[in-house]
Amino acid sequence: MPYRLCAATALAWGLTLAGSAQAAPAAPAHPPALALHIEHHVHTVSADGVTRELRYSEQLLRQGEQIWLARILPRHAHSEDEHSSGAKAHKHMDIAASARWVQRQGDGQLQVRLVNAHERLLVDVPPAEWGQVGFDGQWANAQHLLDPAQLARMKPLARPAPAGARWYQGGSSSQPVQVLWDIQGQFPQRIESHNAQGNERSVTTARRQTLPSTLPWTQLTGYGHKEYADLLD
Repeated sequence: MPYRLCAATALAWGLTLAGSAQAAPAAPAHPPALALHIEHHVHTVSADGVTRELRYSEQLLRQGEQIWLARILPRHAHSEDEHSSGAKAHKHMDIAASARWVQRQGDGQLQVRLVNAHERLLVDVPPAEWGQVGFDGQWANAQHLLDPAQLARMKPLARPAPAGARWYQGGSSSQPVQVLWDIQGQFPQRIESHNAQGNERSVTTARRQTLPSTLPWTQLTGYGHKEYADLLD
């Protein structure tokens, strides 16, 4: 089961961001450090008339060569003790409740780990399993929620936008995608998509928060280590 839908939720129906080739703002080599509160909403109506709503929130922290993405869980909505202390056949780490920590090494290689604060555990995830934890292997997507290079294939819109941001449109006439891009922060403030039939639509919003003075990856002293394969036993 995937770890999370992540920022690509708005592109969940396989939309391509093809559009008129336009000059988009170039992404800086090192985007500014920031903290984001991200909200995802996916609305679908199936052929049998059943409406489904999917909503969840995440926090993203970005600084230098490190990205931290964690699900925001409602208070008392998740019983970690029950999840991790059952019989051997049921005891397992809750992947969805774990943070995903991505680091880019000096040689450009990526290291992906799951971090479970409840069990004080770091889990190394090999590239072959990245898809299982919701990571597509693209550093630019992890840094920006949407690769800035995609904007070069999108059409700038005249749609009113807040100061310092601009709307772009990509996708196709039957499956359009619109992105409100924060130029200085280098992230999408909002991603909207829908299909031509109107029975599928998705909205992802991201808003700035104050960057914590102490970042979570500096507070992992004493954590144990496991390999991802150990979780599959």
